[in-house]
Amino acid sequence: MILHLNQDRVSERQWNCGKRILLVDDNNTSLYLAQRILKKLELAAEILIARDGQEALNIIKAVGQSGQELGLILLDINMPVMDGFELLEELQNSADLRSVPCHIVLLSSSRHQLDLARASKYPIVDFIQKPLSPEKLARFL
Repeated sequence: MILHLNQDRVSERQWNCGKRILLVDDNNTSLYLAQRILKKLELAAEILIARDGQEALNIIKAVGQSGQELGLILLDINMPVMDGFELLEELQNSADLRSVPCHIVLLSSSRHQLDLARASKYPIVDFIQKPLSPEKLARFL
């Protein structure tokens, strides 16, 4: 399932192949699968990995401080330490982090309406239900 949460953002997608992509997921199988798909579709020059929201936050800060950008963040919702929604809150509330150019896609095995409603409050492009597949990823790129 792919849910387009913000049609304006969807129509304005401008990420390019060859950019840096950040995968944020605590599940090793999901990370492995996402990496294989991204490599198969040749979508990233560099794939960065974070296993929780705090680790992702540190990577995003480092990328922003270096003046670089992230083409895309694939963000799982349910993780230890800091979950996906907590990370989105941090990104939304920090002027420094808001200035790091990137597009965010949420990943979740949940179809719970509360998660979908909560996701719609953030500047994300899509909400994709796991498992990730080349077809699901290619449909919104």
